[in-house]
Amino acid sequence: MSSPKLLLPLLMLLLVIACRTPDYTGAQVQKVDDLRGMPGQSYQGMAIWSDYLVSLQNTGQATLYRLCADSLQLLRQFPLASRAKENHANVAFFGTERYVQDDAFPLLYVSQCSRQRYNGMKDVCFVERISLTAPPQLVQTIVLDDDEGLFGYALQWTIDRKRNHLIGYGNTIENLGEGNRWRTMVFRMPRLADGPIVHLHPRDALENYCIQDLDPRFPSNHIGQGACVVGHRMYIPVGLGTAQQPSILYVWNLHTHRLDHILDLQSQVPHEFEDCDPYRGDLLIQTNGAGLLRLTPRR
Repeated sequence: MSSPKLLLPLLMLLLVIACRTPDYTGAQVQKVDDLRGMPGQSYQGMAIWSDYLVSLQNTGQATLYRLCADSLQLLRQFPLASRAKENHANVAFFGTERYVQDDAFPLLYVSQCSRQRYNGMKDVCFVERISLTAPPQLVQTIVLDDDEGLFGYALQWTIDRKRNHLIGYGNTIENLGEGNRWRTMVFRMPRLADGPIVHLHPRDALENYCIQDLDPRFPSNHIGQGACVVGHRMYIPVGLGTAQQPSILYVWNLHTHRLDHILDLQSQVPHEFEDCDPYRGDLLIQTNGAGLLRLTPRR
């Protein structure tokens, strides 16, 4: 029988391994497939559930794919219930609740992310029920009541599914504004039972900080695109794929409040990054111009 003194370090090592998040430093970028959305609108938010991928375009046009080994199988295209000229649909993620238990997908959350107001509201997160066949339903609208003007051009939303937290992040002035910072707020995830419209207030935030105050390596003048949380890290793709706004993936540690990695991928992806999401240990990134890309971590 093993000694308890030997078992404890072993258990701690196994716990560290189980909690380890992927390391994409030195990762090679591979193309999965072209995107086949509706012509005339740029690609924006993206979310993955099981082997299904929802690709969003500006104004809230959705394309649903099945993820195959090295390709995308187009299943259907439809406008979101929240489709509107004021909906940039910049970030998307699947939540932790289903509208009814036997729904194929959890609820889909979509960041409005526009300086224009939607029905008088700004910084909105739309909550939609989608399926493989039925029309989508807008079942909840989440809005930050930003009376203090803590966010500027647009607020983006993502989820820390493990901790059931809703994370809002974005610029305090505008992308390239003098004195701009990147603010992050963490809230408890609203539930569908909270009603059709949920108002969040900065005073309700579990955390509220500007990234540059904690790690000055995170620049203030980049153009943010999307985000996802894997383990304790938030992956933030930025840039336009140009020399002035290169394609970079910032890896922000939500525990230590420091950048774990800065991955400059401009030489491999001279195109505009958009949203990202994990899939079977890899990170998939939607782009404008290069289709859907895969980053495979070091094993």
